[in-house]
Amino acid sequence: MNLNVSSTTQQYLDNLDYIQTQMNKAQTEVSSGLAVQQASDNPAAIGTIFEDQTQIAMNQQVQTNLGSAQTELSTADTSLQSAVSAVVNAISLATQGASSTSTAQDRANLAIQVAGLQQTLVNLSQTTVNGLYIFSGDQQTQPSYKLDPAQPEGVQQLLTTTATRTISDANGAPIAIAKTAQEIFDAQNPPGTPAPGNVFNAINSLLTSLQSNNTAGITAANDSLQSANTYLNGQLAFYGEADDRVSSALAVAQKFQVQEKSDLGQVQNANLASAALELTQTQTQQQAALSAAAKIEQIPNLFSFLG
Repeated sequence: MNLNVSSTTQQYLDNLDYIQTQMNKAQTEVSSGLAVQQASDNPAAIGTIFEDQTQIAMNQQVQTNLGSAQTELSTADTSLQSAVSAVVNAISLATQGASSTSTAQDRANLAIQVAGLQQTLVNLSQTTVNGLYIFSGDQQTQPSYKLDPAQPEGVQQLLTTTATRTISDANGAPIAIAKTAQEIFDAQNPPGTPAPGNVFNAINSLLTSLQSNNTAGITAANDSLQSANTYLNGQLAFYGEADDRVSSALAVAQKFQVQEKSDLGQVQNANLASAALELTQTQTQQQAALSAAAKIEQIPNLFSFLG
């Protein structure tokens, strides 16, 4: 069926179609809050939008990574504080054991308490976060030490590893977040002998001296524990400083995220007040056009046909 449409009618239909298109666009902006949803909406803005979206996604990943590192550092800090407390308790027991008033039985009883502290320290060296051993350096799937009274230091080293793990801040700067159990609890001289501050060696020396009722050995072990306490506090400081850096980096990343979302919004988001006004105006224009068309007697069936 062919329709002979006058130029006036065709212009009217084109105008009506334009009004409908503008109304649909305004409706979409109001409902979605976005002025740009596809490339044709604003081709010049697409590159900027993609770049902003990429930066936001990357920054979100940085925040996720920093949050995970913060959890690990907090756990490590808590573990080392417990280790320091265990060493301080061992120093107190050593002082009692070195007293001239202590008997062999007293020292045997103290040895039982020290053995418990030794087990605590080994357990702390096996601290995990999400199933990973955080003091096992780059080999986090297994612990570095286990208790073994047959060994000179009372523990068996299960692996030798390094800690090279770092976390990157929003600018890509690395932050060291890990130490190995050997660095923390089992400091060694280059030949492989216990270095001053060696926690495992100090606690085991106290244990064996108490068990053998060796007063001189208890006194020497007390000195070693004092060094171990100082050394452990140094390791604790590392984690405190790392946690401060990660917290600062997380705060910066969050600020970047706010700014990047704001930048994206300026390009992509709709002006809701303007879009709502446009929607109202186009709806009014459409109603006016349709009302006028209904009164045109020359084309009584055109609109029913189009409908």
